[in-house]
Amino acid sequence: MKKPALRRPPTRQRLLDAAARVFARDGLTGATTRAIAREAGLNEVTLFRHFQTKERLLAAVVGQNFGPGSARAQPAPIPETGDLRADLTAHARRYDRLLQENLPLIRAMIGEIHHHSDHERQVFKAILRPLREELIARLQSARAQGYLRTDASPALLADLFNGMIFTGVLRRASPHVKLEYAPAAYLAGAVDLLVRGAAP
Repeated sequence: MKKPALRRPPTRQRLLDAAARVFARDGLTGATTRAIAREAGLNEVTLFRHFQTKERLLAAVVGQNFGPGSARAQPAPIPETGDLRADLTAHARRYDRLLQENLPLIRAMIGEIHHHSDHERQVFKAILRPLREELIARLQSARAQGYLRTDASPALLADLFNGMIFTGVLRRASPHVKLEYAPAAYLAGAVDLLVRGAAP
């Protein structure tokens, strides 16, 4: 018996998926429409018929991965439990996971962001800003309840905390860095620094 033929994704989707891989691999500037078309198993004419330019293709890739309708955008908030350490740990794990899932494309965009600021803003609005605002609100609540110093800035603490998580993800992704600790220990250490460092 013949196996049923696997359905290939529609042409537009094949181009978007291929472009995401090539942009992540070659960078936004280094990626060519020829390489993207080849990765998709299509010709350049088909790519131009669907997207006209590489810039429009990049905008479509960013929209698919980070736009308001994407599964990665606007993740469901983690409910406040009343336990600051547990809530920060849950936030750290979710932020760490989101960064890992999107890291190749985010890293490519960070490296060339001065050329593509509109796309960086879309990523920031879709993923980074909602998480930052949620964390700030949780830290404001913790400060009001007396778990943090009254002079502690929730916005500053949120940026320091998220920065630690982002740096940890980048370090783990580097093939040249050998870590002396587990990822979970790193996240726990970041939580501990915030909770103890900002305690009354």
